[in-house]
Amino acid sequence: MSPLIIALDFAQPEPALALAKQLGRDRCRFKIGKELFTRSGPVLVENLVKEGFEVFLDLKYHDIPNTVASACLVAADLGVWMINVHA
Repeated sequence: MSPLIIALDFAQPEPALALAKQLGRDRCRFKIGKELFTRSGPVLVENLVKEGFEVFLDLKYHDIPNTVASACLVAADLGVWMINVHA
């Protein structure tokens, strides 16, 4: 069975981390959107990845090609499982 992608659509990191830990990394992947990322930044992503969670960084990159490419490389350095690009 494919894992579910669960949206961590919270304004604060604490409930997001609690839900991720409750559901576990074996059954789910987790989406971090603009609100949570703006509040908690790359540190939250790095912490989830270090704990073995797969993270979909849903920031909807849309800019000039060089800027999007650079942002994608930085996201990859964070260890995210997936990103999205709006062309």
